[in-house]
Amino acid sequence: MNNKFRYTLALVAKSVIVIHLTILVDYSDLSWDNNSGSYLGITSMLLLIFAMFSEIKRVNNQELPSEK
Repeated sequence: MNNKFRYTLALVAKSVIVIHLTILVDYSDLSWDNNSGSYLGITSMLLLIFAMFSEIKRVNNQELPSEK
């Protein structure tokens, strides 16, 4: 899996977060009962973005020649 795919996946996750925040969240009632799916979707997409950027950083550090 290359970094281009990871960046694309992070961008898709960001788009899903924007969709949740603009369309799916009911701002008149921010309770968990009313928006639990949106809150879980936002949380899972944030975790996915964090995982993708952590993996990109790990792969980039692994590809660098070790300097001793």
